[in-house]
Amino acid sequence: MSRTVVIGLTVLILTACGPAGQTPAAETAAPEPAPTAEPVATASASPPRAPMSWEAMQDHYQQVEVEPADPLEALEYRAVTCAHLSGEVGSENPEREQFLNAQIEKYRCEDALLAEVRAMRDARSDEPAVVGRLDTLLANLY
Repeated sequence: MSRTVVIGLTVLILTACGPAGQTPAAETAAPEPAPTAEPVATASASPPRAPMSWEAMQDHYQQVEVEPADPLEALEYRAVTCAHLSGEVGSENPEREQFLNAQIEKYRCEDALLAEVRAMRDARSDEPAVVGRLDTLLANLY
């Protein structure tokens, strides 16, 4: 019987000491906000980001683990990854060199990346923010 009393008192204390926003008085006192007639904007149609420095781009994409789905961001990601991989080539460790070469092929770091950046720059030449981002890549590739 004493267990039942202790459990009951514990529940009572925890209920009384709960967060202020979850007490019954607070729930009834706060009126619900009225629905707005304006539609809420979606995040899917976000404008292109402004150009950033090569160092900022490296800081950003070195923390990204999966290649982005957006074609422009995927090119930026690949450029940063390729720059990192090319800095490690020449380690004199055959296993590491084999891994690096496989990664360089996977991300198409050779001429393909440079050609893709130039092609996207030509295709999106009417978008100044995109051109600025691609110019940053072109200035820092190889």
